[in-house]
Amino acid sequence: MRKHRTDLAYEEVLDLQDNENFTHTKKAYRGITTHHISIHHPCEEIDKQPGEYVTIELDDLNDASQREEAVAVTSDCLKQIISGLPTQGTRALIVGLGNQEITADSLGPMAAREVIVTAHLHRLNEAELAQGTSEVAVIVPGVMGQTGLETAEFVQAVARQFKPDFVIAIDALATRSIERINRVIQISDTGIQPGGGVGNHRKVLNEELVQAPVVAIGVATVVSIEALIDQVLSTVQCDDYEKVMEHIHYQESYQMVVTPKEMDEEVKHLTEVISTAINQVLHPRYSQM
Repeated sequence: MRKHRTDLAYEEVLDLQDNENFTHTKKAYRGITTHHISIHHPCEEIDKQPGEYVTIELDDLNDASQREEAVAVTSDCLKQIISGLPTQGTRALIVGLGNQEITADSLGPMAAREVIVTAHLHRLNEAELAQGTSEVAVIVPGVMGQTGLETAEFVQAVARQFKPDFVIAIDALATRSIERINRVIQISDTGIQPGGGVGNHRKVLNEELVQAPVVAIGVATVVSIEALIDQVLSTVQCDDYEKVMEHIHYQESYQMVVTPKEMDEEVKHLTEVISTAINQVLHPRYSQM
């Protein structure tokens, strides 16, 4: 099976033996499996920036009790990543990346809009209302096709004024495996490249650009046609495997991504899990109500 583009650090190290380049720890927590991956320095075998990555494996999103468990695990993992940032402040800028008009790319905007906004309360000195909350602002910058602007530069301009202690960017990701679509949440402290998973490379949204650490939360919502066919062919006897894959690779009309028919409902569940987890971490007062 060929090595296709993926946004998931877990898929980059899945078939590798632990070595000096990375550490991979698998844990079971509340019935949910998590993978904690530390990439220590740049290397050719792993196409990811050095940093911390946590992958959360989900199961049945239609089960309310399992979504509650997913919220608890996602919240704990997010706390872990934020606690490792080189900042002690709690002023956060939440960025919902993606295009809400396209279901498979709507997770970022939908989840961001469910995060409780409190920056105005802190600035207006509404002490009673702001108590037990972080100072949180939310933006949904859209995509270049809608605004004509680089998304990362849009965020940079807002961050220059708001001066967050850290940024949380929420986005849809690409996977190499159809089994991981809508079943994997990744949290990392290395920033994010909007559109990178589907080859639509935009400027990287990272600490260097916004002058604050960038935590990325993403869900694998699409897989490329090439990776999907490769996955199918790898499970059956195919005498012309290399010929077929080479043909697909060089056919521009095959450079597409696919997503399941249940995407609408599953994105709603994922929006609930991610936004609730963020609210629990940033707003302890409201998470106890």
